[in-house]
This record gives sequence, C-alpha cells and structure tokens, in this order.
Amino acid sequence: MCISERLKQVLDAKNMTVTEFSNVTGISYRSAMNYLNEGRDPNVDALIKIYKGIKINITWLLTGEGEMFSNTINESILLDSEKELILNYREMPIDLKNSLFTFLKEIKRAIKY
Repeated sequence: MCISERLKQVLDAKNMTVTEFSNVTGISYRSAMNYLNEGRDPNVDALIKIYKGIKINITWLLTGEGEMFSNTINESILLDSEKELILNYREMPIDLKNSLFTFLKEIKRAIKY
C-alpha cells in the first residue's frame, strides 16, 4: 500500500472531504489531490502540516506500520483512573465507542440545563 492509499484511509476514518483535509492541514486543494491520486508524495513540510492538522502517525503514513493516529495525550498528567478509562475505551468495538460517545454527549447536554 502506498502513501496515497493510506491518506485515503485517513480521510475515510475521519469522514473528511478533500476540501476539509485541505482546510485543516493548510495544504492546497490541488496538492492534496496530487497526494491522493499518486501524483506525488507529500514533502516534509506537508507531512508536518498533516501531522499537526489531523494528528496522523507519520510512521504509519510512510510505512503502514503502527497506529494510524498519534497518541497525543500526555499520559504523565493523567490520573490512574483516566488512564484506565482510555485503555478500556481503546479496546471497545467501534459501535460501542459510538454509543458511549452519544451517551456522554447527552449527559453533558443534560448537565448544562
């Protein structure tokens, strides 16, 4: 699998259009299309923009190894209970993650009123 195919996977995972990808990363639409259509691979500056914009794991993008997204949480500042919550969440199937997310949004909405 090549970089363009992995970028397409990222857009699918984020449910993101090319225009949204361009806006979030600061990469021109034309360049983004070139990266997605195997016209060319992103240079170092573009890789940095992709990392900063969507927290992609650059090693995964270049090689396909590791996780798709970088772990951007500074675990040294988390409580043990928060770490356990995150680990449990990561092990959940996607449908359960979606249900939990919806449930938490509803709780947050209810607390505001």
